[in-house]
Amino acid sequence: MLPQIKENQKVYIEITNLIHGGEGWELGECLWSPKFDKGGGKSWKLMENVKVNDIILHLVKLNNQYHFYGFSQTISGLEETEEEPPIPSSWANRGIYQRISLINFSKIEKPYSIASIFNQYENQLINISNLEGRFYTISKNKLTVTQKYLTKCSPKLYEIFNRVSNDINFSPEIVENFTSIIPTKHEPLQPDNTPPSRIKTIVSRIVRDTVLSRTTKSENNWKCQICGKTLQLPNGFNYSEGHHLQPLGGAHTGPDVKENIIILCPNHHAEFDYGSIAINPETNLIEHINHENEFHQKELAYERTDIGNEFILYHYTKQFNKLQ
Repeated sequence: MLPQIKENQKVYIEITNLIHGGEGWELGECLWSPKFDKGGGKSWKLMENVKVNDIILHLVKLNNQYHFYGFSQTISGLEETEEEPPIPSSWANRGIYQRISLINFSKIEKPYSIASIFNQYENQLINISNLEGRFYTISKNKLTVTQKYLTKCSPKLYEIFNRVSNDINFSPEIVENFTSIIPTKHEPLQPDNTPPSRIKTIVSRIVRDTVLSRTTKSENNWKCQICGKTLQLPNGFNYSEGHHLQPLGGAHTGPDVKENIIILCPNHHAEFDYGSIAINPETNLIEHINHENEFHQKELAYERTDIGNEFILYHYTKQFNKLQ
């Protein structure tokens, strides 16, 4: 079942496709849109209403039919950037883009067709007012997915999705305690001691700390498999991060299994995310885009027999080797 909506928490529905925007803008990583439409007018204003810890239900077009695809939470408010997504499709060359970072993306094992929801709950859906928030239009009692990117989801509509989730045994866990992303930029003063110019920045890398990831880190003493180090925290605990070699979100759709998780320190996690470093699937040696890097062609800090070579190969060919 879906999590209960908390006080001051709202639900939105994203209507999108698997490509979503390309690498760094994947499904489940962020919501995004241009700030302005083709005529220069402000559009997609609904994005401005989304707040930290709101719930997002994802509808994705598969084989020309929309499906209930997954669930996530927001971890930031709206931010602006001049960076264009790698695959903007019809939203190319819009100048300024806006995005909201997400966390806890949970994919439905077998996405459920919206047509089935329409058939099963037709009467209830017809009685939901458009003013209450819905993702479909009604014409002659026929329900059609609306051509919008983001819509509100009313409590009545959320309850229908909750019933569907029960029927298909989809039960995402909600993240209760996380620190929202606060964009910052620190620069030294210019030579004439004038303050630096300010720009808005966003953080697109999110650490998914699943239960399985935490267990795997504990089993390996929280040590990075590249450098062998762990961070010691003031509270006496150690800290490291679990990285999915085949990412969970977007078109990657990697599984959350132990064989897909490598344990890393924050620095090496960032390098894996951005394709600067990898494990060679044939030699099992570390490779770095900078051949002068101290870890290039070195052995892993420790071996694990429970890592799947198919996931090492996926990261090497899809996220690292493509940059060579």
